[in-house]
Amino acid sequence: DTGGSIRIPAALCGIVGLKPTYGLVSRHGLTPLSWSLDHPGPMTRTVEDTAITMNAIAGYDPKDVASANVAIPDYTSALTGDVRGLRIGMVKEYFDAPLDAEVRKAVEDAVSLLESMGAVVKEVSFPMFNQSQAISSTVLMAEATAYHRDLLEKDGHQLYEPVRQRLEAGLFISAADYLRAQQARALLDQEGRRLLDDVDLLAGPTEPVTAPEILASRVMAGEQEVGVVGALTQYTRPYNINGFPAISVPCGFSTEGMPIGLQLAGKPFDELTVLRAAHAYEQATDWHTRRPPL
Repeated sequence: DTGGSIRIPAALCGIVGLKPTYGLVSRHGLTPLSWSLDHPGPMTRTVEDTAITMNAIAGYDPKDVASANVAIPDYTSALTGDVRGLRIGMVKEYFDAPLDAEVRKAVEDAVSLLESMGAVVKEVSFPMFNQSQAISSTVLMAEATAYHRDLLEKDGHQLYEPVRQRLEAGLFISAADYLRAQQARALLDQEGRRLLDDVDLLAGPTEPVTAPEILASRVMAGEQEVGVVGALTQYTRPYNINGFPAISVPCGFSTEGMPIGLQLAGKPFDELTVLRAAHAYEQATDWHTRRPPL
């Protein structure tokens, strides 16, 4: 998950996907896309399965220079079904961005359900969210091109054309561009940490739309037509930038029967709270049990 590749397919396919805190799960053995944004993590049928998987894959690995040497809890201990007193922030900017009306309602209903179960919900503001696409794109392309440059120069003609074009674009990112993006990244991180001083979780849609057609390059998000890549990474990229844990859990279906995901993000290394809220919501609903008539 470099910009959402655990949470995006999870939301669009009606399953659970957790992007853990940066450094919690080792990247050893993975070919990097962007080493400072890459996050390995699980996609599963249920939140319980995610917790069980995290028990197996989380932990310090000296073979990964970014691996965090922190105590690893039993993640299944979070699955209490109790969210009483949990403070949830609804991010204002998420709902000001291009957003499908059915997705908006499903997510608002999901958070209202958590509130009825005892969570304390308030609106919060995350202005640096609006800079996340520019920050992520600059960092990702610069790091991807730096790592894959030899491949690009020697065998670029054999690469899938959209991949080759993105790597070539990275050649034109200057050191100054990269450093400015990292400065902005630090500001986004600081802002996110300040928000999580006042709340335990940040809530919003995982995706602004349901699954687009596979060859689509543009999609309608509410009343705006937007690029597919920008739309699908709109809400996921901020948590790659700051490395906070974020989960997508099913929270409904559109009138066309397409899945919708609720994203919950928490403090660094506080996967327990993220899993606690996601599991409580899941157990209070039946979205995760529904299957298409294939």
